[in-house]
Amino acid sequence: MFDLKTLQKKAIADCLAFAQQHLSGDYLAEPIELPPEQALVWDPVELRYAVDRSMVLWRRYGQFEVVLDADNRVVGYVDHDKWERCRWEPLTDAEALAIARASALLRPGLKLVESRQGEKGCLELRLEPPGEEPSLGLLVRINPARRAVISLLPAEAPAP
Repeated sequence: MFDLKTLQKKAIADCLAFAQQHLSGDYLAEPIELPPEQALVWDPVELRYAVDRSMVLWRRYGQFEVVLDADNRVVGYVDHDKWERCRWEPLTDAEALAIARASALLRPGLKLVESRQGEKGCLELRLEPPGEEPSLGLLVRINPARRAVISLLPAEAPAP
């Protein structure tokens, strides 16, 4: 029988091997600490103890910026890694909005008011709430080739 520390190290190694096999990127597994008496679970079918180990799987990123408002709320971000392999490909408005909504930062009710090709072949979407200040809108940049959001930022009000 292995001691608990050896089993926990094996669990971390197995978690990382599984992540590398099924996901892309560089990962780090961080075990969620449990008291030793909770880490071993009796299996009544196998009639033995099993190590039950929960982990947080971290993916390493390059440069990632988070934009906060005056009240320290997240209002946008820039993921610089998403510029890689960026090239123009036409996307329908529905496809582009689905990609943007996957960011989870779009407020309900925002309407697409402009869609155009942006710098380095990205797709730029301008979203605004109906009937409100244009300054409450968002500018979303999408890498069409990777179908990924590069940035989601508060839009600047258009010049009068």
